[in-house]
Amino acid sequence: MTAAIHARARDVALDLGRRAGDLLLERRTAAAAAVESKGRRRELVTAADRAAEELIVQGLFAEFPDHGVLAEEGVLTTAGETDKESDWVWIIDPLDGTTNYVHGVPFFAVAIALVHRGEPVVGVVHAPALAETFVACQGGGAERHRGGEIDRLYVTATNELADALLATGFSYNRNEPGRDDNSGRLAKVLPRCRDLRRLGSAELDLCYTAAGVYDGYWELYLQPYDVAAGAVIVREAGGRVTDLDGGEEWLHGGQILATNGPLHGPLLAVVGNS
Repeated sequence: MTAAIHARARDVALDLGRRAGDLLLERRTAAAAAVESKGRRRELVTAADRAAEELIVQGLFAEFPDHGVLAEEGVLTTAGETDKESDWVWIIDPLDGTTNYVHGVPFFAVAIALVHRGEPVVGVVHAPALAETFVACQGGGAERHRGGEIDRLYVTATNELADALLATGFSYNRNEPGRDDNSGRLAKVLPRCRDLRRLGSAELDLCYTAAGVYDGYWELYLQPYDVAAGAVIVREAGGRVTDLDGGEEWLHGGQILATNGPLHGPLLAVVGNS
């Protein structure tokens, strides 16, 4: 029964993610003229974000009326809060990488995850401008769909930081008093790795770790909708996901470290909280 729920959820999320991605592409030209700030000048939202979220949430309500929904923008549910108590909760980011979207950088995505009793079990991340989609169900492996082809995803076997390509990100609230701006971690890890990338979408950074593009990724001050879908994909590709203490509070704890596995301890020793 659970496997059947996962499969149906995956198929629905795939359809809704692609439809939302088409909407984002259709509205991309007008997005820069319809930009608003969400409290901080650098943290943006557009009408396209909200329209994509409405499309996804309405579709999920129709297919899974008993499931809870936690969505970022608060179009049909309270922003950042689950709309009802349920063992099954959908976590949605209708546009991860809004700044990229507004500025014409193609690295943005629709992210949809299903969580069962607190554990993310299905993840779909669709990058419409890149024409690729990442998909995973718990216990079923991870895939990338592109150009009509479906490829199984596997993390890298890299076991030395000196050979690793890593990724990170920087919070919108990085210059507020008492906040960790990630620069200290960056300064420690950059001399130890092959190189480092910062492309501006946490969900896609996780997917690229799952796909073996990156060997590892970390970031601070994240929300569940920034990581839920991508983390399922990393785990199903054979990778490891923890918080920056090496524990399991990554979904709601605001910090995440995702690696191929062999590099987890060495990278945690450099960018971790201890």
